Amino acid sequence: MVAFRKLPLWRRGTALGSICLAVALAVSALLVGAAEGAGPWTPLQRLPIAASQHVTVWKVVGNPSAPRDLAAATSRGVWVSSDDGQSWSSTSVTQFTWTVAFANSGADLYAGTDRAGVYRSADGGQSWKQANTGLRNLDIRAIATGPTAIVLGTQKGVYISGDGRAWEQAGLLTLSIGSVAIVADTPLGVVAGSDQLAQQDNLFRSLSVGTAAGWQALPGGDPGGSPVFAVAAGPVIKGGTIPPLLVGNLKGLYLSSDGGDTWQAQNLAGGAMWSVNAIAFDPDNPAVIYVGGDNGGSTGGGLQRTVNGGGAWGAFQHGLPSQEVTGLSALSTSPLTVLASVWNPLSRRGGSARDLDTTAPGPVVLSSSSGTPISVAVSPTPTPSPTPHRHHHAVAKRSSIPPGVLVVVAVVLILVAISLTLYLRRRRRRLDAEAPP
Repeated sequence: MVAFRKLPLWRRGTALGSICLAVALAVSALLVGAAEGAGPWTPLQRLPIAASQHVTVWKVVGNPSAPRDLAAATSRGVWVSSDDGQSWSSTSVTQFTWTVAFANSGADLYAGTDRAGVYRSADGGQSWKQANTGLRNLDIRAIATGPTAIVLGTQKGVYISGDGRAWEQAGLLTLSIGSVAIVADTPLGVVAGSDQLAQQDNLFRSLSVGTAAGWQALPGGDPGGSPVFAVAAGPVIKGGTIPPLLVGNLKGLYLSSDGGDTWQAQNLAGGAMWSVNAIAFDPDNPAVIYVGGDNGGSTGGGLQRTVNGGGAWGAFQHGLPSQEVTGLSALSTSPLTVLASVWNPLSRRGGSARDLDTTAPGPVVLSSSSGTPISVAVSPTPTPSPTPHRHHHAVAKRSSIPPGVLVVVAVVLILVAISLTLYLRRRRRRLDAEAPP
């Protein structure tokens, strides 16, 4: 302060104006941050990893039989929480992990890594064992669990298992499969999406996986063969036999209500055109669906919800730590629990959040799912081979306050600061002119 007082008046004026301008910009930034912090989403505790590690959180899931028990797939392995995400503990799985999935019963937890194959835990993630018998590729991109089978999407095709310990090749071996969904239990039906570029077809269905029936391309759900990033099947209403299907790709979102024979492009709220990376159905009501994605570093992504099976979508992202969504999952609780994982391109850190959706419609009566676990023909375990990682998209954050309001507030603050600076500079010139020669 003493040093500031010793400055000539005109220098003090210039410095004060610069300070006011900086304060105005800082306040504007705080307004944007406050806007994004408001809403139904509650950020979960950050992983206890240094920010300099730039950890990505790919997916967070909850145990169906113990919803407060969570597991997170990250670029630094698997982390678990027993207190609903208020704290996290590391596990013995420290490799880059694409995905995690609980068995339907919650008894087993599976993790898919990029170079070490599948890990399986029978105690909620406290201890792990590799489960790679029969796998010929150890880059596990996706895991789907059902009452009769566990299905893997790998860098080279689909694998299936009845117990999560031994695996059998199930086709599409020339494709990198980044998403899988179980659509029927007996016989096993699966929809699989490939995230490869320059493919004529990237979406496939088999209604009898593991047999000579093979796979059928579904171009209607992936026009032009765009890379597919997410595939999901909803629960089946009592009296029905076919689950609703959703596919997210580089161009948007597509819905099928007849098992994949026909598809309808979905119109997201606000004309959003971001690529869909994640989809989650309410496990108790197929009409309630959540989708999230990004726009490849252009204008940002977001998260939206429908409560009428895709008839209309609405923004559902207020309070998310970031708008670039990397993963979604939902738990059968009251109210419904939704878990989101995100990537913040500004801080270059991953995060996660939870929403208790009190406004979603309640459960409906569903068709029961049961069956005998499938048996598989086991092949020799392979030697792992290096695989490239996905790259993060640099996406700018968007505020949940109406953009016009933020712009007006920011402009007013900046104009006040500029006006003060100009006034002080004019006063300096007048003082200089009045000063004796």
